[in-house]
Amino acid sequence: MAGTTAISIMGEGMEPVERTGRWAVNYHSADFIAGSHAGELKAAPSGSGRALYLTHVTIGIVASATYKAVIDANITLLDGSGATLFGPVQFQADGQTIFSKDFKYPLKAADEKAIDVSGVCQTGSYQAACFVYAEGFTGDKPLG
Repeated sequence: MAGTTAISIMGEGMEPVERTGRWAVNYHSADFIAGSHAGELKAAPSGSGRALYLTHVTIGIVASATYKAVIDANITLLDGSGATLFGPVQFQADGQTIFSKDFKYPLKAADEKAIDVSGVCQTGSYQAACFVYAEGFTGDKPLG
């Protein structure tokens, strides 16, 4: 196909796939209070047998505008069925507030599933908001 790049993804039984489109998304949540947050990070690809692959992620939490405190929080990336794709990444109160990772081997969400983000606060009634910057590509059927 013109404009596609064949790549070889080795490991965990993955086959080489066609990259049909690179994407990047910058997501931010509203404040969530000592409970949980859920949102869609990247919509599911259309077409049979297509999947989203994650190549980079930067995740962080920011203080609530109301409480101005950073709290304990876990942030997890899920596929559209609720299965864990990456995480949880735990942020401690008054500790590190940003985490960044390039994946040696792209992480594949289940075929035809979105990538979602879930946040869970651990402490009292404090609030926080999360942000996620992610890069990846949409993969078609395996090559060969």
